Amino acid sequence: MRLKLTGENFSERQRQILNILFEKEYQQKELQEQLRTSAPNLHYHLNRLEELDMIRKKTLYKVGNVKINSISLNPAARQQVRKILGKDVKNYTLITGFGSLKTGYRVPDLVLNILRKYKFPITRKICFTTPDGKAKRDDHIIDENLMKIDEFVILPYREYRHTKSEFFQRIEDILSKEMKEADIIIDITPLSKLFSFKLLELANKYLLPCVYLGIDKNEEDKLFWMGEMRIEGEVQPFI
Repeated sequence: MRLKLTGENFSERQRQILNILFEKEYQQKELQEQLRTSAPNLHYHLNRLEELDMIRKKTLYKVGNVKINSISLNPAARQQVRKILGKDVKNYTLITGFGSLKTGYRVPDLVLNILRKYKFPITRKICFTTPDGKAKRDDHIIDENLMKIDEFVILPYREYRHTKSEFFQRIEDILSKEMKEADIIIDITPLSKLFSFKLLELANKYLLPCVYLGIDKNEEDKLFWMGEMRIEGEVQPFI
């Protein structure tokens, strides 16, 4: 998928196709009828969008020599397509997590506070954690006034440490679902190195901003960013 594409890189018909596919998947014949265009004209524009990796074409079945195709938006292009179409999104989902070591249960709150300080309207928080981590956070949620988490994904710690785990099976589906309604910010601070590497891989694939919670020379919390979408404020690049 090419970076830095804008609406000017697409014809009016191609933008119309992207707008229709943004809502749902279509069979190619249905898409042709929706657009009220000819099969050759649609074929031309779909080829162009496929070359730019904006869409996915899948053959459902064949009738003789005729292929029945389904056409869908490339999930990895969803946020880029949203910008191409000028669809304003006012919601951000924070994908984060925490373990059970020391005060790790505070990580989501520390990250959220810095993001909100710089006007990121985080409206939904999804946290990956372990049973022990969740229990520890529950023990401190009232006395430390910890924020409400919208959704927990609770897995044994070992699930964050091997590539055949439930975490690896679920994380991409979770991201795809959330990207339909909001921009995503990924926090790679918590849990295992493999957890961080997998999220960083997905951040690069989907062009999502990715942050890491560290400390500066004054021992103060600071966010560092990675990925294509730069976050401003105290979020600094690694040196």
